[in-house]
Amino acid sequence: MVIPFIIMPEISEVKLTAEFVTQANKNRVIKNASFLSTNKLKLIEEIDLAGKKISAKSRGKELKLFFDSEPVVISLGMTGCFKNFQKRGYKNKHWKHGHIRFRMSDDSWFCWSDVRRFGKSISKDWNPNRGPDVFDEEKAFREHIMDNLNHRDFLKPAHTAIMNQKWFNGMGNYLRAEILGKWNKNPFQPLKKLINEPFLDHVVEQIHDTYRLGGGELYSWMNENKSHQDQAFHNWMQFYGKKQKMTDSQGRTFWYAKKWHKALKVL
Repeated sequence: MVIPFIIMPEISEVKLTAEFVTQANKNRVIKNASFLSTNKLKLIEEIDLAGKKISAKSRGKELKLFFDSEPVVISLGMTGCFKNFQKRGYKNKHWKHGHIRFRMSDDSWFCWSDVRRFGKSISKDWNPNRGPDVFDEEKAFREHIMDNLNHRDFLKPAHTAIMNQKWFNGMGNYLRAEILGKWNKNPFQPLKKLINEPFLDHVVEQIHDTYRLGGGELYSWMNENKSHQDQAFHNWMQFYGKKQKMTDSQGRTFWYAKKWHKALKVL
């Protein structure tokens, strides 16, 4: 069963996207590129792309594209992804929404597709206001939180505070629901009351699970390195789209166990 909710790319989806971009283009270079007027990755339009190789790295929710050594950091938004086409794909929605179409040296097309058009180029380097990446900077991620537990951010309700990218870079809606839900503690109490080394172990484990399972393959984002739709990820999700729900202070839907509903009422 596919859950009928949009999953925005979170830390694992962005990492998987970076790996796909690098793997797909390791043996080819760009011949030329065409840009639709709807393209929001404007910084790429400033680069002389011909003859350059595309690769990528991720950090939390940010993706850094490299054109040879020239970087552009982008956000995938809600539906941003990259797609391969052996030939023009006029009947494919990702071709239709291919705001950048790179013609590659093997005569295939490598396209930046973004159906909802929230993806954009940000800068040439990582956002310094985002915290360390769980995959590549796990030690720094843990220290950054444990050394700053007295910060006022951690006095906010856990379901709100855990979305703060300063501390939990790459955290999004489905990870929030699964991490807090599976920890089986009141998600409406201050996050500071939850945080300890075992909780951070749990956070890291859940994030690694999503990567191992291939990410949330819903709506437009798909893990291009997988050969078929895998239901294991959807079985792994126990809370997102399945339990009690409420709207948080930022207008986002949060799913939680029904037994914590009374705790919500006292907020």
